[in-house]
Amino acid sequence: MIEYINDTLYSSKFDDIYFNTYEPLKECQYSYSSALEQIDNDEIVVAEAGFGTGLNLFCTIEKFKTLNKKSLHYIAVEKYPFSKDELTTIYRELGLGGDIYDEFLDSYYIIKNSLLRIYLLNSTIIVDLYFGDILEFLDECEFRADIWYLDGFAPSKNPQMWSEEFLSNLAAYSSENAVIRSFSCARVVRDRLSQNGFEVSKIKGYHKKREMLQAICVTPKSRVKREIWFEPPKIVKPKSVLVVGAGIAGLSIATLFSKAGFDVIVAESASSSAQGASSNLAGVCAPLITQPGVILGDMHISSFLLSRQFYKRFGGEFVDFCGCDEYLISDKMAAKFNHKSEFFTIFNDIYPRANIDLAMQIMPKNLSQSLASKLNICYGYEYKSLKYQNGSYEVEFNNLNIIKADLVIFANGNRARELFLGEFNDPYMQLSSVRGQTTLVSEFIKLDRPLSARGYITKAVDKIQLIGASYARGDEYALPRSSDDDGNLALVSEFIDRKDIDIIGSNVGFRGYSGDRFPIIGGVHNASRYMQIYSSLLWTKGKLTHQDPIYHPNILISAAHGSRGLSTAIMGANILLDMVLGRQICVKKSILHALNPSRFLVRKLKKGLVKPAEISTN
Repeated sequence: MIEYINDTLYSSKFDDIYFNTYEPLKECQYSYSSALEQIDNDEIVVAEAGFGTGLNLFCTIEKFKTLNKKSLHYIAVEKYPFSKDELTTIYRELGLGGDIYDEFLDSYYIIKNSLLRIYLLNSTIIVDLYFGDILEFLDECEFRADIWYLDGFAPSKNPQMWSEEFLSNLAAYSSENAVIRSFSCARVVRDRLSQNGFEVSKIKGYHKKREMLQAICVTPKSRVKREIWFEPPKIVKPKSVLVVGAGIAGLSIATLFSKAGFDVIVAESASSSAQGASSNLAGVCAPLITQPGVILGDMHISSFLLSRQFYKRFGGEFVDFCGCDEYLISDKMAAKFNHKSEFFTIFNDIYPRANIDLAMQIMPKNLSQSLASKLNICYGYEYKSLKYQNGSYEVEFNNLNIIKADLVIFANGNRARELFLGEFNDPYMQLSSVRGQTTLVSEFIKLDRPLSARGYITKAVDKIQLIGASYARGDEYALPRSSDDDGNLALVSEFIDRKDIDIIGSNVGFRGYSGDRFPIIGGVHNASRYMQIYSSLLWTKGKLTHQDPIYHPNILISAAHGSRGLSTAIMGANILLDMVLGRQICVKKSILHALNPSRFLVRKLKKGLVKPAEISTN
């Protein structure tokens, strides 16, 4: 709740003001964003402890725009964030506005104890906001800042932010010669920074404030790595990138990598794009709702918000930001929505209904074709094998053609299972293929937005509605079945009169699923080496002395996206680009670990279930 004392924004929790009344923007510029002038890098990373109203962010953006710099990555933590409506009010009362504020607020949503990624100014500016405790923030993020803003409330008001545990870790999250700026010159702050790798000084404060603190990182530290087997691969930055697969996953990867300046080629086994799980006329893109604090739900909210930004930028006419209605026709479904959230509103009709305003209806096939038209794609290229030599790959296809690339990214859907059973030799990978059939019918119900219950019904597209979808694990039959159409209609029987239904077609697609419902996104681990170097995890999993993981060099994967691939595939593209560019990943570390392709093997190793014969012979 917004509070004021003497016309100054005030926090009753910390009994302190957010900023002074005298020219707060100029004070931010003087105290914080002026530090950008001290940084020589073309790509600047700024970290802030205490995001508050975001004034430091916007001052930093304005300063960045005056400098000849390539990119700005702004990473901040806030445990008690303002809502979107509160920020809108604060900016209006401060007389602030314009495209950059609108662009920021459009993508601003609070994910508690998680990370929100916002792209601004055509992705030249990235904002990562962690909404939670400052020590959890350090555990969940991985970066080195060129500038730190320590702008929490005073040490006497907010001792946790200025704790020994936090300040002693700053050098592990700072580059050499990183600059720290802070209003606080408290002795405890200066001493803790001095004792932990920083050269501390006092500089003149703004207006009536006599002095403020500046510190320079002279001794960057290394970080203690927990669960080191999930550390991301070290990618040798490539010039050329090969993406295997031209569904939504592969095309979104190719699109983002192309926009980032890489030379990208896509290889697709079929004669056109979107022949697999991305081949439907229409689909619903909505977040999977779970109870708060469930890592699967956190992952889906993060991926959904990333997908909204992608589709606003690249979706064009094939994405309808119409929202959707999810009918809670069972106690089990209703239990997932039994909490307050800004991502849904509950209404009570015949059945309780969750109104998800941010959801989208997407035309996957048309969108895929649109994305593909702007990319370099080789059709009829079915992957066969690859060979690594002299720092790059020669990838052979069944048509006997070879493509050379520095980095290979597999986004080949349900065929990923074959890769791990064969090429990458991980017998513990839990992947399966699921056959899904959707049913196309003549428009029979006027909908302003799609609805879902046990199944779903889309808005009409050219007087055609889609009803879906069947779910048959391990079923490889590629042609439609009338019995599956009947099953799809039964899934939405509460909303239809069978006499009014005119079935005009069906579509069969095969989706990849993992054994734990998370996609597999990241580096492809060397399974035989994992078995050797982590063979003692049953007894030593709690130790911090394990060696770094070993990956197949410059090979990445994004697969097993299941029924919500319209959002998780976009998250995969963002994660892989972050990995290649060596920057803070767009999701928190615990989500990244849950996506790591090695996780099934690691679980077996932790339980001592990997056979000794496999360890010795691999």
